Amino acid sequence: MKDVQKQQAIPDAYRVFVLISITNLLVSLDHGIIPAASVQIQSTLKLSNQELGVLGSLVYAGTVVMGFMASFIFLKYNPLRVIEISMITMILSLFVFTLQFDTAWPYYLSRFITGAAQAPLIVYFPVWVDTFGQDSKTVWLTILQGGVPFGVFVGYVLASVIAAQWNQNIDVRPYVKDSNKTYEKMPYFQLIKLTLQSRSYVVMTIVLGMLYFSVTGIQFWISNYLVTVLCFNQGLVNTLFSLDSITGPTLGCVLGGLVTQHYGGYDSKNAYYITCIAAVLGSLASICVTITSNLWAITGFIWLLLFFGGALVPIMTGIVLSSVNQGMRSFANSNTTTYVNLFGYLPAPIVYGYLSSISPNLGYYCLMYCPSVGCLMILWTTYHERRRDYFVEDKSIDSMEMHPPSARSSVMQIIHNFHNQSDDLVKEVLEFHSTPINNITTTLYYEKQL
Repeated sequence: MKDVQKQQAIPDAYRVFVLISITNLLVSLDHGIIPAASVQIQSTLKLSNQELGVLGSLVYAGTVVMGFMASFIFLKYNPLRVIEISMITMILSLFVFTLQFDTAWPYYLSRFITGAAQAPLIVYFPVWVDTFGQDSKTVWLTILQGGVPFGVFVGYVLASVIAAQWNQNIDVRPYVKDSNKTYEKMPYFQLIKLTLQSRSYVVMTIVLGMLYFSVTGIQFWISNYLVTVLCFNQGLVNTLFSLDSITGPTLGCVLGGLVTQHYGGYDSKNAYYITCIAAVLGSLASICVTITSNLWAITGFIWLLLFFGGALVPIMTGIVLSSVNQGMRSFANSNTTTYVNLFGYLPAPIVYGYLSSISPNLGYYCLMYCPSVGCLMILWTTYHERRRDYFVEDKSIDSMEMHPPSARSSVMQIIHNFHNQSDDLVKEVLEFHSTPINNITTTLYYEKQL
């Protein structure tokens, strides 16, 4: 009966996943439209670089604010109702952004509300995949994460085309709450303390923030930098960066997910080694961007950075989810999303805008060297995870936790003596068997020796 129910649940889960993936892609369109039209928006609203950076960061500020509340919203309310309200709110806020106002504050408010409405979707979708994806959860999470850069690319291309013309009944099953009952009554900071006990969770969350800080800054400012500072043709820059935006992170995300799935999924320890390889190659590519002034070389190295960054996202997201207990995953992922938006998405446009006002290249270097710091943190975590596994395996064999050194040596000596005596007994029995005596005598002799 359970097998029949499981077979019936798989098509339902697949249909829901398709719907979630399409929604995730459409939500990501928003993050590609504003950067592509940044020159026109800045000119129309008469914004400075810092004011334009604030406009770009407000969507992430809204996600941060709602991220704090989302930690408990999904523990106390039906996720389906939360998703419905979020999507309606997001549609209304996007509609307001298309209207014309004499002042800029309605646009600021619209971007803030849009980010707040996106937060529950960003939090819930990966948790749903982890819960109902079963054996396909690594691939599904890869597709879900791959939809983000693809949606950004589509939004960027559509906005680029428009800007160029301008110049010229499915039941979404809620997250399982049975295991959450233990955590519903716990204080917020006690829950935070539980999540912070996992080294993998803490480090991967920090590195995700660094990765998105760099990628968001590149996405928002790279076209502006290449056109205004390095004086390249805007049409060529938009074309090359559009190709980078779609092929780099999308192929990286897909390939990273498939390779991880092949070597055991993000639940396995191989995921840490794959993460190390991608992090090292991505950081090397980001460093190479800063040592060339050729447009084709710059966009080529940016492609490599986005490719390996895209490969890292599904793996690190999976490690974040698998590093905490099942009942805490919605809470933990909510806090990860909040952190990523607070220290990744949110500050990137503002920090770059401020640093570029000091020196045109300062913000550029900040974005490109940030992945190297994250790479070192990943290598450090993988080393400690490997070392911890080694000691756990060693303890399970030698019972180091159960016995003090003196007792352990005594136990091992007893085992060693018993092993030697057993070998001598076996030799005697084999020698006795080689003599032509009957089975009864053999049995009596064996019982006497035992």
